[in-house]
Amino acid sequence: MANRPGALLRGPLSRRLSPPAQAPEGGRMNRFARAYLGTWKAILASRPAVSLLLLAVIVYAFYYPAAYRSQVATHLPVAIVDQDQSAVSRALVERLSSANRVRIVLRTTDFGEARHALESRRVDAIIVVPERLERGLLTGAPAAGLAIYVNGAYLVRASTVGATVQSVLTGAVAETLAPLARAAGIRALSPIQTDTRPLFNTAQGYGSYVVPGVAVLIIQQTLLMGVVLLSAGRRGKIAPSRIDFLGAAAAFCTIGVAGCLFYFGFVFWFQDYPRGGNLVGMLLATALYVPAVVFFALLLGSAFDRPERSAQVLAASSVPFFFLSGLAWPFSAMPVPLALAAHFIPSTSGIQVFIKLNQMGASLAEVWPDLAGLSVLTCGYGLLAWIRWKPQKDLARLEPAPSRSPGEPTP
Repeated sequence: MANRPGALLRGPLSRRLSPPAQAPEGGRMNRFARAYLGTWKAILASRPAVSLLLLAVIVYAFYYPAAYRSQVATHLPVAIVDQDQSAVSRALVERLSSANRVRIVLRTTDFGEARHALESRRVDAIIVVPERLERGLLTGAPAAGLAIYVNGAYLVRASTVGATVQSVLTGAVAETLAPLARAAGIRALSPIQTDTRPLFNTAQGYGSYVVPGVAVLIIQQTLLMGVVLLSAGRRGKIAPSRIDFLGAAAAFCTIGVAGCLFYFGFVFWFQDYPRGGNLVGMLLATALYVPAVVFFALLLGSAFDRPERSAQVLAASSVPFFFLSGLAWPFSAMPVPLALAAHFIPSTSGIQVFIKLNQMGASLAEVWPDLAGLSVLTCGYGLLAWIRWKPQKDLARLEPAPSRSPGEPTP
């Protein structure tokens, strides 16, 4: 049975998952090609597989970034509680009114009124200008600082309001105190002027930050669920040869490589995300990342008894995999066992290496630890997957010998 030609995945869907049996096997390349084409026939004959492996990759390329097309939050409603009623507070309010990231919808001296507006979600933040703020700035006397109250459920909005107020307050204070400083013979209120320029995420947009990392995860999850869907419940019913195994894996790898090139090339260009930092490095990382995902999926597929159960388990894995990638939750902040376990997931090293190569233009020398990690995962999961799927002696012994016509030579 170990020498029988066919694709890797057979069983109840054998007519979909393997090419027709042929009498002469030919060379290894012919067997590899038959397994490769047989797997493609299996994919195209299964609507769920086509949806996961092909259509989902295209749909997510436009559906997921649509929520971040604006890149930055703008015109966020805020409330101003002006308890100082001074030139500084008026300059602050005027500058906030002209800022495009916030929009003043309530101006009052009553903090309770502003708090009610925040709790009812009519505003996203409250900016409190305390009493004697201008006096403290002019005389150096102790005074309460500016207070900002935000809705912590929306971190992006909260950070946007905070950054805007900081910038506006600096300008308002400088505008108010500049005449007094010149009268006192002081040329500049601050001896050092800072000029902040983002190096990689030049738009400072949330989409440019999150979508390039999520794209790598989309490649993994569509491959993972599609391969497991086709392979679940087949182990023990088949005994593929090594060539059959590699041919099926190569078919899945073709889909993964095409998905990477589609996202890192066309999608990033179409959505205008940072891209093209290190093309050669990206191709090398793709050649390591995709096989690691495919072998990981084949290994997981051998553990499920039916496709439906695999979908139930893997459907909720995307969010944990993203947070374990180190993109939103740094490894240094994770518990050590969790950070170590995260590196057994291909997307962890994949997201790290592709962000550095595509968005930051890192050299191969700077990402070699991540590339080495992907190499180890490819070899390790490939070996484990082959051990799970390779011909078993007891299975071959129990398999009835095929009937032969009299005089037919034994193969």
